[in-house]
Amino acid sequence: MGFSIENLAASALRRISQKNSRTVRRKFAAPKLPAAEVNRLTGKVWICGAAAENAMPRSVTDKFYAIAGHGPGRRIEGVHDPVTVRAMWLGCGEGGVLVVTADIIGLTNPDVQSFRQRILPFCHQIGCVAVHVCCSHSHAGFDTVGYWGKLPKTGRDPEYMEQLFSCMEEVCRKAYENRRAGTLLVGESHVPDAQHIRRQPKVAHDTLTRLRFLPKDGGREIWFLNFAAHPNTLGGENRLVSADYPYYLRKTIQEETNAEVLFAVGAIGAVDPGLYSDDRRERTRLQGEALARAALAMEEEETLAPSLSSLCQPFYYPVDNSVLNFLAMLGVMPCNKYPCETGELQMALRSEMSLLRLGKQQILLLPGELFPALAYGGYRDKNHSAANRPAADNPEPLTEMAGDEKLLIFGVSNDMTGYVVPPNEFVLHPTQPYLSTAVDRFGEKHYHETNSLGFLSAETIAEVFRALLRQMDA
Repeated sequence: MGFSIENLAASALRRISQKNSRTVRRKFAAPKLPAAEVNRLTGKVWICGAAAENAMPRSVTDKFYAIAGHGPGRRIEGVHDPVTVRAMWLGCGEGGVLVVTADIIGLTNPDVQSFRQRILPFCHQIGCVAVHVCCSHSHAGFDTVGYWGKLPKTGRDPEYMEQLFSCMEEVCRKAYENRRAGTLLVGESHVPDAQHIRRQPKVAHDTLTRLRFLPKDGGREIWFLNFAAHPNTLGGENRLVSADYPYYLRKTIQEETNAEVLFAVGAIGAVDPGLYSDDRRERTRLQGEALARAALAMEEEETLAPSLSSLCQPFYYPVDNSVLNFLAMLGVMPCNKYPCETGELQMALRSEMSLLRLGKQQILLLPGELFPALAYGGYRDKNHSAANRPAADNPEPLTEMAGDEKLLIFGVSNDMTGYVVPPNEFVLHPTQPYLSTAVDRFGEKHYHETNSLGFLSAETIAEVFRALLRQMDA
């Protein structure tokens, strides 16, 4: 291969990460994580409330704010549309759950845990059994993770993070205050033009799902929408802060119905928005409006019985990505690392996965960005897979495991852990693993592996989900 700075850097990062792993293993052992308990609530009606708040600083240009999602050290230069946070209280009987949605790239699990501690007294007061944070993964928002700053410095601004958490707390309190009794319905529509799948296996799950709360008093409806497409429409040249296409999705619906609209992304691994226009800003608007029109046109809905089951399971997520591990060592992003027995580095993050059942509707809240094939099937065989491995090397698709083709995936929820790639498509650069993009035997680029925790991610997700299902049905 010959000498190169990149080869040397990759080798050095691997050695540093291995040494760090040995140090961690000498210092302590990972505590056992017990199986979580299921919280089950039933009632005569659904009780729901929602609220929204602007999460913008006074000025985006009075200091350096890193824009997240495309490359490090890129400064925000203006505002395209505001970043907002929203919350929904969803309850029945004597309690409920809070779901926060935010127009941000993500939050790592330590931040989510910190936020939960912040509002724990309030949650005890109102009977809240779980708090979930779903990030839209906007590639035009503030860097809330850390690795889009002027590396090796973090891109997280402490004052902005405090403002963000304050807004999240405020919308949770207001969502509960705004609660009313009513009916919860679910419907879906297919929007194939709103997806552009970048690499194999090209599994299209183009379903837009709508949870719709109808208050008995005839007041403002609450819509919770779910669709799989990266909010990265504005592109890498953009320097204006934005919620990307979810802004136009919500705006279009609110102008026509006055409904409060929340949004969560689905299995977005290698799934971009539709190619509606060559002009990036126009494409962003058209993407949001296309999804809004599909949501507005939904007619067939199913009523969900007022019963809620909630299960939140922490787990150890193996890390083999020496680049991300090195950034964590520098304090670029917050994380909790523990020794483990699997993987090359024998290192793991403490993460979590959650399962909600609203009547018969199941919602799986996943950390990171799942490739759709891992949820819905469609694996390639050995002759056609990038890694020249059989489809049987991949875990059972999540919908098949659950026996539920209507299973909803809420991605980038409660943790930001990168891409989850099918094992028989997982290809690393031969001399610069996790540092440089690989090219497979068919000439296709494999950028996504460089932003993954590693090869074991897919099977780890599957194993934890199996345990969640057993626990939920026990």
